[in-house]
Amino acid sequence: MINALLVEDSTVFAMGLKMALEGRNDISLSHHVLTSGAAVAYLNSHPEVDVVIVDITLEQQTDGLTLLGILREAFPHVASLVLSHYKNPAYIIQSITYGAKGYLAKDSAPEEIAQAVLKAFDGNCVFFGETISEKEISKIFGGKALLEARRPQELSPKELEVLQLVTSGYSNSQIASALGVATTTVDSYKERIKNKFGLDSLVECVAHAVAQEMVSVK
Repeated sequence: MINALLVEDSTVFAMGLKMALEGRNDISLSHHVLTSGAAVAYLNSHPEVDVVIVDITLEQQTDGLTLLGILREAFPHVASLVLSHYKNPAYIIQSITYGAKGYLAKDSAPEEIAQAVLKAFDGNCVFFGETISEKEISKIFGGKALLEARRPQELSPKELEVLQLVTSGYSNSQIASALGVATTTVDSYKERIKNKFGLDSLVECVAHAVAQEMVSVK
């Protein structure tokens, strides 16, 4: 029996996934936590966990990507699997870089998610249902050197979303409306993006992001 921990801040989604996996004799969704901090605390006291299923867009405390890095360093024996609403190649690249064994969409069928957990536990890598070996990952993304060159400067999912909206020509007020945040929050995201890129203007950030295929011109 594979013991899985779910790190998900949507209680409704967590309940649905738990119900979908109930009754299986190969996977037990033993616990659900809302934050990265709670996940680390649980893993420290429950070494029997085999797979951690992570929501990439955790809103509280540390985001899902940072949690993946923590898992890789502090709990190398635990396989990690990402579930996300986002079907963006940049997020897949980030997840690989941070050590995830798989990346699936949240609208995947329950059986597909279950199979991904099994494959991640076995050491395979799963991306939207396609299983590939670790050796093939770097080939798919053009080799380790290119993968590292394309690494999206560790932007959080929200920062990358803001950058995409800026690239698409959205104003501050339109971005704020689309994300359901204040315009001052949008300004904060933009400042963090510039700091992470080490650039002085958002125009330069957009140009760099387009060149690195982190965002697309729409």
